[in-house]
Amino acid sequence: MIHDSVFRVVVLALAASSSIGARQQSSNARAGWPCGGRLDPAYFDVAEATGGQLFLLAPGELGGTAPLLMAFDEHRQTIFRLAGTINPGVHEFRVPIDASVESVLFSISVQCLQTAEVSSPSGAPASGEGVTDISNLTAQRIVIVPRPAPGVWTIRASGSGVAGITVQARSALALTQVDFAVADGAEFTTVPVPGVENTVRIGLSGRASQVEASLVNAAFRRMAPLTLTPGRTEGTFVSRFTPPANGFRVLVEGKDANGQPFQRVHAPLTKGGK
Repeated sequence: MIHDSVFRVVVLALAASSSIGARQQSSNARAGWPCGGRLDPAYFDVAEATGGQLFLLAPGELGGTAPLLMAFDEHRQTIFRLAGTINPGVHEFRVPIDASVESVLFSISVQCLQTAEVSSPSGAPASGEGVTDISNLTAQRIVIVPRPAPGVWTIRASGSGVAGITVQARSALALTQVDFAVADGAEFTTVPVPGVENTVRIGLSGRASQVEASLVNAAFRRMAPLTLTPGRTEGTFVSRFTPPANGFRVLVEGKDANGQPFQRVHAPLTKGGK
């Protein structure tokens, strides 16, 4: 969990379709793209609204994006996601990885990236057989861990500017559905109707218990709980709420088949205001 003093929603974003990476940046890299660049706010807004990835690549790094896109496509379940601007200093994010996760992808994007680290529940750096570590980009680091140890993993990042941090997984315990309807019997759609009470319908596959849901903002700060009741079909839940004016995501938490905590996030940042 982080506070708005660390991240705030970006209004002005960087310019050009790109991606970022790397554990450290040289002073020469800082003088150019992306640290010295200006981001197009439309690019950032589209990534957030669709649940797409924030990539801030230097021009010479664009040719190697195909494997990255394939990796994200193979990890469809979002466990953690935030986006905004990061203040200078080291920031730590703790993310629960449950036993159903077959593979997990950590993506750390910071416009002026200084350091980016991923640690397992034991505190050891993410490494070893089968681990993919992409750390040769200017403003992004991506770490993919097959068969990750269940427990709380830790991301530490430092830098400044526009940032996006996501954790995505391949898992049978999946958030399969989040949609909205303004009244009983109305057609469900991907966006709520602003200013009035909506029904949100949430679908889960896989074995889960003690399921709870809440709204979080772009900085992954909790906004409001959602009181769930069983839906009409197995694995579905419904709740009533009035969408907040600012953007929100739906966060679902509970226990997996082994009684360990899990969380899944609906990746698109949904706008509920008029």
